[in-house]
Amino acid sequence: MYGDFMQKNDIKKEFLILKHQVNGHDLIYFDNAATAQVPKMVLDAINAYYTRFKANVGRGIYHFAERATLAYAQARQTVATFINASPKSIIFTSGATESIHVVATSWAAVYLKAGDEIILSQVEHHSNFVVWQQLALQKKLKLVIVPVGPKGIVEPEVLKKYLTSQTKLVSIVHTSNVTGGTHDVATITKMAHQAGAKILIDAAQSVVHQAIDVQKIGCDFLVFSGHKLYGPTGVGILYATEQMMKEMKQQKFGGGMVYSVTEEQTEFKSYPDCFEAGTPNVAGVIGLAAAIEFVQKNIDFAVVADHETALVQKLAEGLAAFQDIEIISFVPSKKDEPSVSMLTFFSKNHHAHDIAAHLDQFGICVRAGHHCTQPFHEYRNINASVRVSFAVYNTMQEVEYFLQCLKKLY
Repeated sequence: MYGDFMQKNDIKKEFLILKHQVNGHDLIYFDNAATAQVPKMVLDAINAYYTRFKANVGRGIYHFAERATLAYAQARQTVATFINASPKSIIFTSGATESIHVVATSWAAVYLKAGDEIILSQVEHHSNFVVWQQLALQKKLKLVIVPVGPKGIVEPEVLKKYLTSQTKLVSIVHTSNVTGGTHDVATITKMAHQAGAKILIDAAQSVVHQAIDVQKIGCDFLVFSGHKLYGPTGVGILYATEQMMKEMKQQKFGGGMVYSVTEEQTEFKSYPDCFEAGTPNVAGVIGLAAAIEFVQKNIDFAVVADHETALVQKLAEGLAAFQDIEIISFVPSKKDEPSVSMLTFFSKNHHAHDIAAHLDQFGICVRAGHHCTQPFHEYRNINASVRVSFAVYNTMQEVEYFLQCLKKLY
């Protein structure tokens, strides 16, 4: 089914970088959980801005400025439609990391007090861990870390044991960037709200692999980055409900967010503009919108999810032949289990960095290290691991080649 999809769409040709060779070998890019490659459609959109109508957005009364302003507004609508939200609930940021920081500084730091609890999972990316750790230290909050189960996620019945009247925020990853497991965020959101807490969903890994509907999830906040969604770096999204937008307090000030300024006071624009101070990343926003349009036109999430899961299963079968290798991510064994797009493993005989360096000789790009999940690795007593993460353009032949090249290390 996916083979027909690939042949029909010829989608790999849309990614110009994949035509390159590395060390005399065809490039095989297996580091998509870190950042995905960018299709020509996105490059063309960014190039068009820089070569045809580059101008600042907002108040310019000339053709280029009006065109840039319209493209910026249309991009906000594109993002909103993509996750089933209102344009007024979309804040443009530099990435998921900054989006989480905006919530931390404009809401959590304002309303949370000593003794309040923030719940995180054991597999949070550092971007959704360190910010809350530091805020907890500053305001004497309690950070509660919930362990994950065999599927690399926090099961709802386990989370329930950690929710208390002191829980004010649950900040949890949708899909883990190390275990590949996907949380049931709709159920977790309902549980958080029943406990009187707000919830933030880190969708940086999931947004490229499955449809996101914030209305069905019911979350208070949701964040993601453009560069994992076949878009450019330096742009991200913070979704916040109308209620949370009204509660949040601006922490960054400058041009673009104001109606009027006098020596005595400043009148700010309404949300979301009041949270976007200074000159925005117009090219990045336009590129993100183009990436979303690329996904909408070319990718069937269900078909691609099945294919990526099949790639993971194929890789897991091949790695079983290596007695020193242990897989630490979730690999589905039944049809009704959740799909996955990555596999993480470590070797008892070879350091992860040595494996990555070896594979690079054959043009294969993988991630080696902690993957910004050092507490999880420490819990598992693993000094480093290798992560192989897939995207729409990866194939079975590439997985087979990976296994052949890995054998040469032994």
